[in-house]
Amino acid sequence: MRKKFNFAQVLVMSLLCGVMVGCGGKSNYDPDNFLQNGLEDNPYRIVKEPVTIKIFAPHSSGNPEYSELVMFNYLSEITGLQFDFTTPDTSAYTNQRAGVWRNDSDIPDLFLFNNAISEQVQYMENAYDAYVPFNDDNYVGQNGLQVGNIINNYMPVYKEKLENNFGLDVNKENAKKVATLSDGKMYCTLSVKDVARDLTYKMFINDEWIKNLNEGYGLKLPLSSEIKTLEEYYTILKAFKEYDANNNGDPDDEIPVSSKSLEYLRNFILEAYGYVSYGIEIESDYSSYTYVPFTEAYRNYLKFMNKLWKEGIMDKNTFSITTDSQMAQYGNKNRLGSFVSAAAYLTVGYQNEASYHTFGPLTSSYYQGTPVHLGLGSFIPDGACIPTKSPYVREVARLLDIMYSDLGAQLVSYGVENQNWTWDDESHTSWTFHVPEDWTGNQEQYRAKITPNVNSGSALFWSNDFVGKMNDDILNNLNEMSESYLPYLKVPEPAEIKMNSSEYATITTIKAALDPQFEYLEASYIRNADGCDPYDDNSYNSFVSKLKGYGADELLKCYNDALTRYKQQENL
Repeated sequence: MRKKFNFAQVLVMSLLCGVMVGCGGKSNYDPDNFLQNGLEDNPYRIVKEPVTIKIFAPHSSGNPEYSELVMFNYLSEITGLQFDFTTPDTSAYTNQRAGVWRNDSDIPDLFLFNNAISEQVQYMENAYDAYVPFNDDNYVGQNGLQVGNIINNYMPVYKEKLENNFGLDVNKENAKKVATLSDGKMYCTLSVKDVARDLTYKMFINDEWIKNLNEGYGLKLPLSSEIKTLEEYYTILKAFKEYDANNNGDPDDEIPVSSKSLEYLRNFILEAYGYVSYGIEIESDYSSYTYVPFTEAYRNYLKFMNKLWKEGIMDKNTFSITTDSQMAQYGNKNRLGSFVSAAAYLTVGYQNEASYHTFGPLTSSYYQGTPVHLGLGSFIPDGACIPTKSPYVREVARLLDIMYSDLGAQLVSYGVENQNWTWDDESHTSWTFHVPEDWTGNQEQYRAKITPNVNSGSALFWSNDFVGKMNDDILNNLNEMSESYLPYLKVPEPAEIKMNSSEYATITTIKAALDPQFEYLEASYIRNADGCDPYDDNSYNSFVSKLKGYGADELLKCYNDALTRYKQQENL
């Protein structure tokens, strides 16, 4: 029977013509140049004589080029591999990546970071033979080279970490399930992170302001560690609005709560109503996916946000703030009572950082179940893919294994031991990062000279076993505060549940139109713009109808169909 292809599939096939019909591979490849076990005096050595590995990876604007980074120069030194980088800016990454398949000479040996699962599924389902399966016992590479199971044969570190789930609680996320597609193959390695401060967002509140109000006005407001409900949070915000909380003599300059647009603020408030996201979210018992804006919980969220807006508690500039620097203009002047940030000092400066502490998640009079907080996921199947056109499959596999090792985790985090950082004691309980005294930028700007991890999250293994030992009071305090969220984390779209290629295409198409419309309507209902009123039944029914008109029902069906297949496969 002839296969039928939709337009998207035909487009991908045209892009992959080089993958399917191109000739041969690199004729000068010498299989005897490969060192499977390194050298006696250097176990990291991968080749006898240097060879060049072509790497395609996203680049964050403003960061140094990959060829300048300490991490890759050191890897080149110890492995014998030389690197030829193609690093499009993140804004042009997708389009430029699609173009590399048109010519065999453009196809890299390694796609590093940002390997979309939807692309992997598309290629797998249509047998494009684009990427090497990491766990295929019978894999044969270029020129008939017997490669076999890459993980078993060339990646002992990664294999061990997969087997023990990278040391993380198997009841939360399963590394193998996340990495495996429906045909049982792994076409991409995982991006793994277990550093608490990077597993979720943080909500901050000014404890000094609360103390000022309690001591100066005789109020009895709970401190950050004591705030348990949305109602308590509202009472504090209202007090920030009504009194001179920052003790500067002006009772009207306080901004109780603000955020960039509604970035993560909406998540935090929604959590008090039982959901962690504002789109598709799986129910906690895995019974089904829900489109959160269709729920009564979401309507209650809108009512609460509308109240904050009408009472002047929410910053009136919330929907026009788009950058961290705009937020920092408030924070540096000690005007912010509560906000979302990766770290408080980024928003309020080092001079005010100590006044702010994390809090939550909260419950409410509507939702009194187990508190939930948005989890960003420890495992994402987007780490590294090896194109089948590369003759250097074994070499790249060994390189990746090093990047998942302790050495690799150190390099992608803060660089080379005794060059960029040193252990503080012989028992390796802590280490210190060395920023040159004459460096005029901040610490992260210097780290950008070392690793692609800055401003991008690009790391195959961001390991708490190393990062968590950094001798830095501010970051250690941030990590400690972040750990309070860990028992409550919920990933709204579990990575182990995957769509098929048709569903991914449908989801992409629908969300392109639905998401902007949702954001516009949400803002309108919060501000009572254009006659939108979350308290009015007819108005709110119109909100739901409009979202359905943009395909929200079809979007939800894609997710639930995938969940049904997942349950059948897992016998749930």
